[in-house]
Amino acid sequence: MELIEITDNNLIKKYIGKLYGELFGTSSIPSDMSFQKVFDELSDNTHFAYEVKCDNEVVAFVTLSESFSIFAHGRYGIINELWVHEDHRSKGIGQAVIQELVEISHVYGWSRIDVTAPPSKSWNRTFEFYQKCGFEFTGRKLKMYPA
Repeated sequence: MELIEITDNNLIKKYIGKLYGELFGTSSIPSDMSFQKVFDELSDNTHFAYEVKCDNEVVAFVTLSESFSIFAHGRYGIINELWVHEDHRSKGIGQAVIQELVEISHVYGWSRIDVTAPPSKSWNRTFEFYQKCGFEFTGRKLKMYPA
């Protein structure tokens, strides 16, 4: 398995489309204008995107970013998106990606890594996967969209 950092916005857009389409349906895939806004803001943040290849085939995609909080005792990583191709699930790819992200956390001195599993009960396997990888349930997550 090879974790390859990608900076090509078209590749990032392609993989986000696959993830969002699977999680929430194709109508949830951000528009070109939304993607452009996000890509314009990327330069202001510590953000990483990786494709994961096995035998020269892309089998997964992951993005993460760095954040900071006193509660977390300093800098920490956040897995924002993680997608494993359906043909490669339950084969250890996801766990290997998480292990690579742990190694990245050491490089950046992160005190922890956070992740949010999809909210629907139909994604309970995803939640259980993260728990098997060592993530602890820390409570409910909320969001709002300021007007």
